[in-house]
Amino acid sequence: MSPRTRTRRAWWVGLGYLLVVLIWGTTWYGIHTQVNGTSPHLAVASRMGAASVVFFAIATALRIPLRLTPFQARQILIQGICFFGLNYLAVYAGTQYLTSGVVAVLFSVLVPLNIFVEWLLYGVRPRLVVVAAAVIGVIGIATVFSTELQRAVFSGTALWGAALVLFAAILVALGNVLATRLASSELSPLVINAYGTAAGTASILLWGLISGASWSITITPTWLIGLSYLALIGTVLAFGIYMTILPIVGSVAGAYVAVLSPIVAIAISSVLEEMPLTAATFVGVVLLLIGHSLLAARRRQ
Repeated sequence: MSPRTRTRRAWWVGLGYLLVVLIWGTTWYGIHTQVNGTSPHLAVASRMGAASVVFFAIATALRIPLRLTPFQARQILIQGICFFGLNYLAVYAGTQYLTSGVVAVLFSVLVPLNIFVEWLLYGVRPRLVVVAAAVIGVIGIATVFSTELQRAVFSGTALWGAALVLFAAILVALGNVLATRLASSELSPLVINAYGTAAGTASILLWGLISGASWSITITPTWLIGLSYLALIGTVLAFGIYMTILPIVGSVAGAYVAVLSPIVAIAISSVLEEMPLTAATFVGVVLLLIGHSLLAARRRQ
């Protein structure tokens, strides 16, 4: 590959990465609009089911082969359940107890979790700078979350919401590492996303049946607009771009999105949900960016 071609590709990858950050930074509030009167599992299943139909339609129109080997099917099934299924269910449930900005910030713990899973599954040992970045990131998360922690002293709902979001981050860390391996294979990102969102939808609906969860749904113009945005922009477009650039940037660098998108989410949450922007919020964001910079330096080494 010539230097000019590498430079051009780097620009396109950077643009795609920025677009994913901006889109996913806005989807946190979109998620908030979906759980007002609608059961979390139905809200997630509606989004992922609609996205799966679109992915399959695009792949069919482009005549991309949809056949999978047994190994690929197993990998996509696990990745889909973790990446598009149960993790989103936990996030949507957690959003019932926390503002969307705080949910996004908590979710940024995905980065150190992703590094740990990569180490656990594939033996990629973290360096000291990675440990330092993880510690700084956790401190930043705790700082931004400090107001909610104070509220949690009097109410267990905030802590329960935080536990759900952290559980979701663990699932995504696992799914993210698997997604990197799948995206590096000969499979088209469209095919991976089509089957992955279908597997995620099936796992969510199955959970709803087994758990006996409420199947209530409240359809309003706001809910429909939010669903359309989440399915078409937040899932089809964003995941389409993400799975395309993932083999190039790697799973850890891909997880950086979880650090940068909360900055967008906090700005939106402060306007639409009246989330207070305190000194602690700004300090926490700065710490998150420092942690991100350390992790980026680690990837260049």
